[in-house]
Amino acid sequence: MRTSEHGTTETKGGEVAKRHDYLKIVQAYAETLMERGRDTYGAKESPLFAAALDRRDLAPGDFPGIAGIRPQDRCTTGANPMHDENLYQILYALTSITGEAKYATEADKALKFFFENCQSPVTGLMAWGEHMGWDFHADGPHRGLFKGEPISIHEIYRPWVLWDRCHELAPDAALGLAKGLWEHQIANHETGEFSRHAGWDRHDPGGRNEYPRHGGFYILMWAGAYRETNDEVYLKAVETLVDMYNRLSHEETGAIPCSSHPDRTHIMWPESNLSLAISLTDAAPVFPEPLRRKMLERAAKTDEIFLSLKHDFSPKGIGFVAGADTRALQALKEGPWTHTRPWVTAYGKTTDAQIADICHLRYRQLDDGAPKDGYRRMILESADRYLESTPDLTGTIFPGPMGHVILHMIATHELSGDVKYLNRADAFAQIAVDNFLSDGAPLPKASSQHDHYEAITRGDTMMMGLLKLWQVRNKPDLEVDLVYTDR
Repeated sequence: MRTSEHGTTETKGGEVAKRHDYLKIVQAYAETLMERGRDTYGAKESPLFAAALDRRDLAPGDFPGIAGIRPQDRCTTGANPMHDENLYQILYALTSITGEAKYATEADKALKFFFENCQSPVTGLMAWGEHMGWDFHADGPHRGLFKGEPISIHEIYRPWVLWDRCHELAPDAALGLAKGLWEHQIANHETGEFSRHAGWDRHDPGGRNEYPRHGGFYILMWAGAYRETNDEVYLKAVETLVDMYNRLSHEETGAIPCSSHPDRTHIMWPESNLSLAISLTDAAPVFPEPLRRKMLERAAKTDEIFLSLKHDFSPKGIGFVAGADTRALQALKEGPWTHTRPWVTAYGKTTDAQIADICHLRYRQLDDGAPKDGYRRMILESADRYLESTPDLTGTIFPGPMGHVILHMIATHELSGDVKYLNRADAFAQIAVDNFLSDGAPLPKASSQHDHYEAITRGDTMMMGLLKLWQVRNKPDLEVDLVYTDR
């Protein structure tokens, strides 16, 4: 028997007898950031949410380094809405669940301000993503440091599923972002060559780093812009990238390499290709034929390749294949990207649950048939590795992987109807609350070894998992729009 301020819990036969009040926990997280986690610094205060805070005095600061997080990716004195994307989804969902408008209102305030004030006047790109943010003290871009020098690199971090909402709030800025991605992120408008990195405050697109997942993120925003404007530039943008990925694909296997860089044309990152397939399928209905068909055919080819890989969820198996040879579709045996693990925390590393959640996104897009059955089988098999496995919290574990596995268990329960997976989601939720919120502070710890809050470790994903679990347990018939974005 365990007791905390959130509730008393015990486990009998895999079922949690009395659960923490997940809704109360998520509301406390959201309301703390709404009331005390805003920009009250510098010459110009704003409704932006802080990306890092001391969990007690709720102030930004100079926090210690975190193993697995690169220094140039952190934004400890400002805001980075891409790191907070699931926080925004939570706020909108809380309004749907509780009927209280304040949550959506505060999300709207922050997004509207960000889009109207934190956009480069030169490129139209936002001060957000993998390496940038908006600094509260400078009232300007927060530039990550690389080798001691500030950098102004724009790189999308997650699919921006809030583009439609941002277009409602700040239409000119949202369309400016979409146009900026074509004009300043894509280096060659004929071949489609680009880099995930581009200059934020100047025209400086790179090349030969056309990661498929990033291309998919641009395509999603171009789809939104085309729907609003019917501007044919977005038809050209999407078709150029789809043609490029088809052209880069291995002539025999059809596998898209991770990029066109000569050292990497033989390497495929399967989850990156799967992410592109999801984006193409989501975006395709907006576009006319034959482009729509071309997008869906490219996505279907990815299904064929991904499902043919030798993923292995036996107790000592490699999990999902995270790196493969484009020529033979064999798993790589060395290098930084080879396979997944049930529990891992580091830059570029993914867990079984994170990829399974991506597979669930793809599963939900497909009509009945062999590909859908293949994804279902992998989701179920990967879930079984978690029925006995728990994270080693004496090491460094981020809150994000706890959210991934909670969502994975919920999805597996949805597919199988077996309550053991929902009970397992509860068990992981207990571990998450007891270890990342054990001291009563409402913001989750940055890691099992760090006491401050930092959005880059995906505390928002953990909280989204808790909210989804509450909804499934308490209001299963309520439609709550929570889109998985860690792909």
